[in-house]
Amino acid sequence: MELLKCWIYGIFCCFLLNDALCAGAICEFKIKQAQEGIRAYEQKRNYDPDKLAAARKELDTLLKHCDDEAILQDVQEHIKRTKNKLDAENLRLANALQAQDQHRIFQAKLAYKIAEIEYIAARQEELRLKDLLKPIPKK
Repeated sequence: MELLKCWIYGIFCCFLLNDALCAGAICEFKIKQAQEGIRAYEQKRNYDPDKLAAARKELDTLLKHCDDEAILQDVQEHIKRTKNKLDAENLRLANALQAQDQHRIFQAKLAYKIAEIEYIAARQEELRLKDLLKPIPKK
């Protein structure tokens, strides 16, 4: 029985490896991230089985339908959303400054800073993923 489990696990790993090798560099990165996240979550003492099942389902979807271009497009859409949020918070800050309401100014500055950090993180994610697409220079 134990040999059968090892054999099935080996076949499963071969399928995962095959799918990862067929995927693009971004997909490989995302699949590896998902696998590491699942392994780390399984190490927790009291993990939620529903969350683990959802993560495994997401990994399965990545393995079957991952597309580098689609991921880049999602990241670019996320950048647009965070940029719009940053612009809205900038306007809110300008309105608060014009009203000279210290509480509104403080709140608007906080919201602007958060939006700015989210925008920067989205841009960094895009750069990180684009770097994965660059060919590795030969020595």
